[in-house]
Amino acid sequence: MSTAAALRADATYENNDPRYAWVMLPLAMMMQIGTSPGQTFGVSVFKEQIRQSLGLSETQLATAYLVASLLAAVPLMTIGRRMDRHGLRLVSIALVTMVGVACMVVASATSLLAITIGFLMLRTFGQGGLSMAAGNTLGMWFNRRLGLASGIAGVGMSGAIAVMPMAYLYLIHSVGWRTAYTAIGLGTIAVLLPALLLFYRNSPAVDDDETTEASSAQLAAMGLAPAPSFTLREAMRTPAYWIASICTALMGMICTAVIFNLVTIFERHGMTATQAASIFPVMAIAMAMMQVNGGLLADRLPLRWLLAAAMAALAGGITFMGNVDSMLMAQIGAAMLGWGQGMMAVTGNTLWPRFFGRRHLGSIRSSVWTATVASCSIGPFIMGATMDLTGSYAPAIWLFVSLLAVAAVAAAIAAKRPVVSQDVDLAEQDNVEQPCEAVADVA
Repeated sequence: MSTAAALRADATYENNDPRYAWVMLPLAMMMQIGTSPGQTFGVSVFKEQIRQSLGLSETQLATAYLVASLLAAVPLMTIGRRMDRHGLRLVSIALVTMVGVACMVVASATSLLAITIGFLMLRTFGQGGLSMAAGNTLGMWFNRRLGLASGIAGVGMSGAIAVMPMAYLYLIHSVGWRTAYTAIGLGTIAVLLPALLLFYRNSPAVDDDETTEASSAQLAAMGLAPAPSFTLREAMRTPAYWIASICTALMGMICTAVIFNLVTIFERHGMTATQAASIFPVMAIAMAMMQVNGGLLADRLPLRWLLAAAMAALAGGITFMGNVDSMLMAQIGAAMLGWGQGMMAVTGNTLWPRFFGRRHLGSIRSSVWTATVASCSIGPFIMGATMDLTGSYAPAIWLFVSLLAVAAVAAAIAAKRPVVSQDVDLAEQDNVEQPCEAVADVA
């Protein structure tokens, strides 16, 4: 494609979603589901079996998960830059392969060090890298209906949350946890790798650096204008970047903490592990409903309102789940957690490309995922330390609720779309329904 043709396609793309985007949507959905063995809802089902098999204490296994999740944040910036440099297709294929390998490393672990390495690989390539690639795929291919596409893709992940824990339990009881993890890894490679090799295409919005430098003048000559494209450094100068990043990290930290300790929370309130597992479908259904509806809202309402609503829903869900004393209370809490996570997923997938552009999306989102993956390791540690010091999870629960409340207020007030200007300042564009029509110039 010539430079002029590429620029024209890029500018036209800002107002129209390519037809092939609807082929990429199920691929992004499959990629997100493929992260399940490294997600906390997947690992938590194997937790007790792994602990007993390796002869580890609760503290040792929790520490292994903590260290692995912290270290998993380190390579994500590099993975994000590779997405920008080499394209999402190549990086996604490599990530899927490594998720499958990671499952087999976990399955063969015989020591604390080995299981830590396995967790590290799962969290780096699955929960971190492949999740980021799935979200970036939607951001690269969709614009006008990005919110709707994110909501539809989220339904797939909601289905995974509803089905995978029970499916994993069935595998564990049928063939043992080691064979189960091996089967999951081989299945991930067998399903995802051919699909990506055959159908995945890099985004039409990604051109080379020379095109980027020439875009402003040439597009002006053609009567077209590109959407703003922030570098990571420019994005970090805006309040929206920091508030959205903190909200994303808080969701990861708090939801990981509660889900990781879910069985223990239920048992301390006189309930069973089976009852704890039974709330995942409730959470998943609520998440799916909110993702579809939230996707429509994300195409029509200011994203800061949705971000604040997500934080408020999570605060309510944590309050119910942390003080559960009946299945009704647990189901209400699970539904609110599902609503909050669903809204946050849609808002996050929509906000980053719409606020900061697509050219440096890998670098920007990888910085967010680095903080999120690291925060996921801190949440379970906070709850564990609270239990050891006070004999209760209550102080950690109320700390989480307070943090979410502050984040909700900050999002509602200050998480506005960055000002876009070209030679002169333009009015702030807070309503995300209309695409930007000027080159971003962050002061």
